[in-house]
This record gives sequence, C-alpha cells and structure tokens, in this order.
Amino acid sequence: MAARRLLIRLCIGSAAGYAGYVSFVYMRTQFEIQRRKEIYDSLISQGLLDTKVRLLDPRFRSMKILGRYENPFTEYRPQTLFEFMVMRFMELTEHGKRGGLPSDPEVLKKLLPSVKPDLDLISQIRSGVDKIPAFPKLPPVDRRLSYTWLGQSCGFLQIGKLSFLVDPLFSDHLVNRYVGPKRYIPVPVGLDRFLQGIGGPPEFVMVSHDHPDHLDQESIAKIGNKSKWIVPLGLGKYLKKRGVWNYLEMDWWDRIPLDAALPDDGMPSKRGNHCKKKHTYEVVCLPSMHWGGRILIDSNSRLWCSFMILRDGKALFYHGGDTGYASELFRRVGKEFGPVKLSALPIGQYCPEWHQRPRHISPQESVQIMKDLHSHKMVGVHWGTFVLSSENFLDPARELTLLAHKENRPNSIIIPQCGRTIVMDAEKIDFKHDDKAVQKDTVTVYQ
Repeated sequence: MAARRLLIRLCIGSAAGYAGYVSFVYMRTQFEIQRRKEIYDSLISQGLLDTKVRLLDPRFRSMKILGRYENPFTEYRPQTLFEFMVMRFMELTEHGKRGGLPSDPEVLKKLLPSVKPDLDLISQIRSGVDKIPAFPKLPPVDRRLSYTWLGQSCGFLQIGKLSFLVDPLFSDHLVNRYVGPKRYIPVPVGLDRFLQGIGGPPEFVMVSHDHPDHLDQESIAKIGNKSKWIVPLGLGKYLKKRGVWNYLEMDWWDRIPLDAALPDDGMPSKRGNHCKKKHTYEVVCLPSMHWGGRILIDSNSRLWCSFMILRDGKALFYHGGDTGYASELFRRVGKEFGPVKLSALPIGQYCPEWHQRPRHISPQESVQIMKDLHSHKMVGVHWGTFVLSSENFLDPARELTLLAHKENRPNSIIIPQCGRTIVMDAEKIDFKHDDKAVQKDTVTVYQ
C-alpha cells in the first residue's frame, strides 16, 4: 500500500515537474519572440533595416531556451503531452489501415512504381562527360543540373561535376527491423551499390536535421570521412561520436564557400591542360519550422534547417528539409536569395492537419513556398516511402498533380518517380515557359 502511494506521488510529481518545465519554456519562448519583434519594429521605424541586410533582422535567428533550440516563429505550436498521447491512440486504432496501403505488393508496385537509377549516366554526368550518346539532348556539362530522388527526402544533386547527397536514407527500417516502420517501397538502390556506381562518395553530404527519416546510421558508417558533411549546429557532435570529423557545422544564415573542396570545372587553358574553376559555390544554412532529435531526452538538442546552394552568388538549389509554413520566413528568404532555379520541398506527412501543420506542410503549402522563394521549378519529396501520418499514401502526389495543372505548370511542379534522374539546363530554367519533358527509361530531360 505504501509503495503504491509512493508510486502515485512520484507520477504526480513527475507530471507536475514536466508541466512546469513545458510552461516555462513556452512562456520564455513567447517573450523572446515578442522582444525580437519589438527590436525589428524599432529598426524599421528608424530606417535602419535594409531588406538585404539579414544579419540585422532578429526575428528569424536560431533560439535556445534552457540549452535547447526552440522555434522563433509565431505560427509554431509545441506538441503537448496530451496531444502526444492522443496521436499514439489514433495510431493504434488505425493499425493496418493507416495510409490506405493495399495488402497486395504487386498492386502497390503498380500504383507507386519505382525504377533502378541509371548509375552509368549519373557517373558520366559526375565525371563531366560532354557528349553521352544514349542521351544526346543533355545540356552542356557546365549547365547541367540533375536530381535523383531516392525516397523520403533523400536525393542526389549534381551541379556540373559537383555532387551532393541530401538527407541520406538507405535503410529499410527507420529505427530497426523490430520496431520499424518499414519502407513500403524498397530503396531503389543500396548504398554500397550506389557509391560504387557513381564513382565513389560525393563531394558533400547535406543533412537538414537529425530525424531517422533524414539520416540513417548506415550512411554515417559507410560514407564516414570520405565526404564533407554539412550539418546544422549540434549535429557535428553526434557525427563525431560515430567517428566522423570531416564536417561543417552551421547556424541559421551562415554562408560558407565550398570552393576549396570542389573539383576543377573549367576548360583547359591556352598554356596546357591546367584547369581553372569557372564558378564559385556557397552553401547557406537557412531557418525552417520543425524540431530535432531521435529520442525524447535529446529533443531539440540539435538544430534543424534548410539549405540553399549558390553558384556565383545566385540561388541554384534549395532543400527544404522538414518544415511547417511560416509566411514571413519564406518571403524573407525569397527576398534575400530568390529567384531559385530548383527547390526540393516536402509534400507528405500533413494529416491530421491539427497535429501536423506546425511541423510539416501540405502540397498546397509547398507550392506557396515555391512562390515565396520565386522558385522556377520544384520537386515534391518526403512522401511515398513510409507511413508516418494519416493521409492516403497517394494523396501527396495526387494533390500536387492537380495543383501543377491548376497553376498551368505541369513540368515545373514535378512529382518525381523514385529512382528516376531528372536533368535540366540551369541557364534555361525560368518563368517564361514550362519546359517540355522528354522521358527515356530512367531519365527525364527538361528541354
């Protein structure tokens, strides 16, 4: 009896302590948001804030409360313990029905087909082969912008001879084979085969945040220090514990040149075969409205972010990571860096909206972000891989397809096929026309 009373007291005390901690963090966060807004308004009234001087805008800087990162956005709402428990109950009641997956694997393959990536083509693009007989319509090496979606938010980006592996995820299970969840569409190519087929590890690996569906342990172990890792604050320490020291750790709005790690991309000089780099490249770490961590105790101990790749100071590629929609934030990024040639934006994991909306975006919101960034093209990612929310597994693609036709831009708002490589001419991507798409086997070329 005494033990039971002690247990009850401990539970009540823990709940009260947790509630007090959450309440304090929430109030302190709101106070900081209001304080930053007042500073911003003061700068505006004094005419001291130039739209291009982002460092003076305090509203969208990273924020730490009691040693953990918090979202500085008015649109964000933290998840309560009650909400967490309600969602776990809903998942139990939806067991076997969540996502609307067909029980027959063959039916699933027909509804959501994937292809084996053309590793030979990817390798030739990476090597800077000028003319590839099987694909005569490819743009010149210097102007090639290609993207291969590998499931969830994992993608392989190529800019000329420069390559980035983004949010690497090649495992069949997010946690492990016993806990799951399991991919309902197999990974189009294993990591070992992929690295071998493309000619070795890429120059860079970019990780938007430390969630299991954006970074798996297999990638850390097998890539190791062979690539330069680009990660948000706190994630470097996580990598270092796993033997990886070759990384760049970035805060929001940090801007770092990549030239020192680049392969030569120039043409031979008149004096011989020496090549000079024709372009300068930079990576910019940008805010997103999300959260980080793998387990409860490390929640928000590491920052989350999105990335922009610049070539010669112009925005070439934007990776949205995971984010909710914060209107002022994305308009701010658009003012600073737009127009953007190509954006990879999440379109899945948005139901039920009352729960997911502060942390994820719907297809409609992804198109709005595309507009905010003045992005010429977008690729819809973060769907078609795992069942992590309540929407039908085909709804993200269906809704984005409808939006693409509504916007009259079916070849600019792209629903990728897993494993297929899309190739574009970086100098011809603009708002004037919706490029014609030419498909062949595992490749789509936009002309």
